[in-house]
Amino acid sequence: MVHDLTEEEMQEIEVHRYYLSEKAGHDVGLECSIADWVVNHSKNWRQKRIKEEAEDQIHEIVKHKWCLSEKVGYDVGTHFAACDWIKNYARQWRDWKKEQYKKSKSCHSNQSK
Repeated sequence: MVHDLTEEEMQEIEVHRYYLSEKAGHDVGLECSIADWVVNHSKNWRQKRIKEEAEDQIHEIVKHKWCLSEKVGYDVGTHFAACDWIKNYARQWRDWKKEQYKKSKSCHSNQSK
């Protein structure tokens, strides 16, 4: 089951493990933490992440549309800007977002220690 989880999910599970262990008064272990997170939290977490990422991407596409339109002197249209952004920038943006997520989670986990 661990192999089916993303790195971001495993980071969330580690945080979840910390809080479960605090509540129990002892380390509850990784398997227990995974099971509890999958059953009680994963659906909402995934929905939230998908929504946030979609909103962030739309924001980036709107900025890209503005930049392209300014460059050529007319409105290039949302469809063209979206396709151009996806083709040229989406992969790098997702990689950057992933790194930002890792950094934010490592800061949060360091604060809780």
